[in-house]
Amino acid sequence: MILKTLELKDFRNYVAEEVVFHEKINILTGRNAQGKTNLIEAVNLLALGKSFRTRREQELVRFGAEEARVKGVFEKKDRPHTTEIRLCPGTSGKKTYIVNGVETGTVSDLLGGVYTIVFSPEDLRIVKGDPETRRRFLDRELILLKPLYYHKLKKYRQVLKSRNALLKSENPSSNLIDVYDIQLAEAAADVMKERGAWLKALSEAAGTAGTRITDGAEELRIEYRPNLSLIGDEYKKEEIYDFLLRGRERDVMTRSTEAGPHRDDFAVFASGLDLRVYGSQGQQRTAALSLRLAERELIKKDTGEEAILLLDDVMSELDSGRQERLLESFDENQIFITAAGPFREEALKLRASKMMRVEGGRIK
Repeated sequence: MILKTLELKDFRNYVAEEVVFHEKINILTGRNAQGKTNLIEAVNLLALGKSFRTRREQELVRFGAEEARVKGVFEKKDRPHTTEIRLCPGTSGKKTYIVNGVETGTVSDLLGGVYTIVFSPEDLRIVKGDPETRRRFLDRELILLKPLYYHKLKKYRQVLKSRNALLKSENPSSNLIDVYDIQLAEAAADVMKERGAWLKALSEAAGTAGTRITDGAEELRIEYRPNLSLIGDEYKKEEIYDFLLRGRERDVMTRSTEAGPHRDDFAVFASGLDLRVYGSQGQQRTAALSLRLAERELIKKDTGEEAILLLDDVMSELDSGRQERLLESFDENQIFITAAGPFREEALKLRASKMMRVEGGRIK
């Protein structure tokens, strides 16, 4: 998959820009706060319909403007693909998706059209951060690869919200709680099956990537830690219902649903050690990079497409040799690299690339 052109209109600090990109390496240089990461964010927005940096969509619209527009023209397996998103959070609150000329207001029609992977210094939080960070990573990747998962997760969240609202009411009806528990158990089973299967595949791919990066010194493994203490990995709705039933009295007292996939987690191990607890900074960085490389492999395996790689200020952490080895592993991908300082051009020898400087929302 290749992003050929990108149009930005009143997005972040961009007034109106149209950029043509190289099919391999695109390097965005410039001082901080000029718009390099904003461009990376816009490309990723076309894949998921939401920002990886903020949940406040008003922040995506340039100050003083009422609407922002992002449009990308892609090449997928020798056929064109166009995605456009229009954001109007300040007025109508409407978000419009236009996929190959067809307008829709439903994000599910967008999913599965564009595949991107963001590498950033924040990736370290996936390994050593809180469970919510890991759940966001997990859900994002599953939504990107399996659009049907979006509907399964949405259903679970809707039932969970209704159950919690009932628990917060005065004298909640036991019969109505039971109705929600039946629905919640079914939705939870669907979510957990998808998470368990995907983390198993991710563990295998990350193990291979980690072995390659460390030259065989460490073996990575990922362990799914579902919040519900169920035996085995079948995640049967009947077992989940029984679990919810046993905790119902507690939930009524706390007025919230204390157990379920909304509290799931996973752990990353290197040579048997939980890296969140015992890993060094270097081990955690290696693991985070391995997860992204594994994600790349799974996208290619499941879709046949090479994902567009968005490297946001990560090359500065590597010496020129490691920069070169990293780029070599991405020979088949289109890459976008942001760099605040001067980029070591030795890493690009014999490689076709396009260098762009970003200044105040303008690309030169």
